[in-house]
Amino acid sequence: MLGDFLDAPFSRLTAGADAGSTPVQAEAGIALVLGAAAGLVVLVQALGPLALSPADASWLLLTPLARRDVLRRPAAALAGVAALAGGLLGALALAMAGPFLPHGPHRAVGAWLALSIAGGAGFVLAAVLLAVLAQPIPGARARLRLACAVLAAVVVAAGVAGARWNALSRPVASWFAHASTGVLGGVAACAVAIACVAAVLVWRMLPRFPASIAVTDSARAGTTLMAAAFLNVPLLTWIAEDSYWHGRLLPSRPWPRFLLSLPGRQQPAVALAWVDWRRLGRRPALMITLAASALIPALAGAAFTGRARSFTVAAVLLAGAIAAGLQGTAATRRDTSDNTLYRLLGVNAGKAVAARAVLPALLSAAWLMIALALLAAVGVLPGWLWPLLGLTAGPGAAAAALRIARTGAIDAGEQGVDSPMGPMPTWIGTRAFSVLVGAAGCYPMLKAVLAGRVHGGSLAGQLVVSAVVLGGYLMLTIRMTAVRRQQ
Repeated sequence: MLGDFLDAPFSRLTAGADAGSTPVQAEAGIALVLGAAAGLVVLVQALGPLALSPADASWLLLTPLARRDVLRRPAAALAGVAALAGGLLGALALAMAGPFLPHGPHRAVGAWLALSIAGGAGFVLAAVLLAVLAQPIPGARARLRLACAVLAAVVVAAGVAGARWNALSRPVASWFAHASTGVLGGVAACAVAIACVAAVLVWRMLPRFPASIAVTDSARAGTTLMAAAFLNVPLLTWIAEDSYWHGRLLPSRPWPRFLLSLPGRQQPAVALAWVDWRRLGRRPALMITLAASALIPALAGAAFTGRARSFTVAAVLLAGAIAAGLQGTAATRRDTSDNTLYRLLGVNAGKAVAARAVLPALLSAAWLMIALALLAAVGVLPGWLWPLLGLTAGPGAAAAALRIARTGAIDAGEQGVDSPMGPMPTWIGTRAFSVLVGAAGCYPMLKAVLAGRVHGGSLAGQLVVSAVVLGGYLMLTIRMTAVRRQQ
């Protein structure tokens, strides 16, 4: 499957425009590459982008050593990673547009591939170095993040719209048809020149780089990388929440009337669940981003063909549904690490989890409904029963989101289970089992996506499977909570 996924785009370098490809695939592929590049810049900016190791940030940065000598090595490492990622994206962009470049890639694949790698590496390196220049200025960092978000939204929307209306993809295909080796060489030369100018500016800025910014960003980057290495979702979420709310004031709001009208035994559990609803209400940008991310499955479906398309779309749908459900579990993650609120309010943990399952189920269902509707609109999936299938699959994905949120803290020194490759940490098993729970809860939907057709039996089967998986998980949680209380 991995071989088919990698071979699908790059095999088009030596194919012509009449080899089964359409202009839609080229436009969607280029949009996917540009969106990935913008997301890469945002990700690098979240990690610093210029950061030191914890030891260097604590000891070397505040010593009399020259600031440039201390920051030179991490800056070079950052530039190397950015150039490598940019070169890969440039090669992938050429592979996506290969069938519609008749003046070069079929005759001189090596030259076009080298120029594409150089151009992609230059543009991505220049963007990352620009993020380094903006790092000491909060306003510039915010504007750069906004520019990357707007670029990603525009190219993804254009790619999906081009897959729906062929009239939008024809101009792109005609522009590809007029591209030549000289044009591509000129673009690559401009990219390298811009990257060189940005590198000189960063080199001149290193002696004046603020130590406070370097220390703060290095500490956050070290914690984030450690959490990502162990798939520690609660810690990653805590870092994101702390970065967002730092310096912001929370306005006071009265309790909603419906909460006060509930029976006394139900109020504490619903009050705990209401915290996540209020959090999403205070962060409209998060909801907009979540809704915009529903375009990604349609873009991936339009960019790939063959077996790679079905597997890619299914994987993106499952990951997106779980990620959408996780946006409604912030309070659950907090109370899993500290159950003080449970004790103060006298709330049964099982009943609280049942009340908190509503929001993740709605978020996953809404995200899947939008994503599958877009897949049907662009013609990747035939028929219009897909949005209903997404609605029924939401609760199944919510079970995985709740299980990930309720996973305990990771102990890196814990002895794991013996395996042929050595001791396997328990946190790997718990994370993998949570994903399997999501796959089991969405199995009828994933099976229908892989088959490319849906019918009434799929809807009924998905409804039953979602109810069994989510209901079984909640019943098991309530039962285990009761057993712990008796002990």
